[in-house]
Amino acid sequence: MDMVRSMRRNSKLPESLWSKALKTAMYILNRVPTKVVPKTPFELWKSISCKESNLWYDAMKDEMNSMASNGVWNLVELPDGAKAIGCKWVFKTKKDSLGNIERYKARLVAKGFTQNEGIDYKETFSPVSKKDSLRVIMTLVAHFDLELQQMDVKTTFVSKKDSLRVIMTLVAHFDLELQQMDVKTTFLNGNLEEEVYMKQPEGFSSSGGEHLVCKLKKSIYGLKQASRQWYLKFHNVISSFSFVENIMD
Repeated sequence: MDMVRSMRRNSKLPESLWSKALKTAMYILNRVPTKVVPKTPFELWKSISCKESNLWYDAMKDEMNSMASNGVWNLVELPDGAKAIGCKWVFKTKKDSLGNIERYKARLVAKGFTQNEGIDYKETFSPVSKKDSLRVIMTLVAHFDLELQQMDVKTTFVSKKDSLRVIMTLVAHFDLELQQMDVKTTFLNGNLEEEVYMKQPEGFSSSGGEHLVCKLKKSIYGLKQASRQWYLKFHNVISSFSFVENIMD
C-alpha cells in the first residue's frame, strides 16, 4: 500500500486509477527476488528424514487440536452452487532474547482473497483504539495511583512498540502492578455469521471423507471478516460486565 500511495503522490494519479496502481505495485513485488533459504517449513515437514519435521508436525497437530476444541468447523458435503475456499499452513519460529528457537508455530489460514463480497462476507470493518486514548488511560493510572491490568490478546492486533514502551516505563516509574493475560488462537472465538465452506487442511484430511469440506462456524484466520467477528464477540462479552465503549475511538 505504501508503494501505491507513493506512486499516486509522485505521478498525481486520479482516484480512478487507484486499482491499476495497486495491480502494478503487486506485479512489481511478485517479481522482486527474495532471499534464498535452504528449505521452507512446509518442505521440512514433508521431508520425513529431516530432524525438524516432527517439530513442525507437532505444531500442526497443536493447531488442529485448537480447531477441534473450539468447534471451528463441521465436515459436510459441498452444496450445489457453493464454492469452497482454500487454506494453507503458515509456519513461524518463536525465538528468545538470545535468538534461540523457543517454539515452532504452525497456523492454519484460510485463503480469504478468494472470498466473494456479499456471499462469503458482508462487512469487514473492525475499530481499533487511538494512541491518544491510551495516553489518557496511562495518565489517569499514574495520577491516581491505580492498579493497571493489561490484557494482551495474542495474534489479534499488532501493537506499536512505542505504546508498549510507554506502558512499561510508567509501570516501572510508579511501581504499579501489571497483570497480563494471553489468549491463544483469538480469532477462533468469533462466531461466523455467513455460510463459508473451506477445503480440508493438507495432511489432515478426514479418513474416508476426503470429498467432504469444512463448513466454518468460527472466524478462522485469513477470512476477511475475522477481525470484525472477534471484535463483535469481545464487545458483547465486555459490555456484559458494564464496560462502556469509548466513543472517541
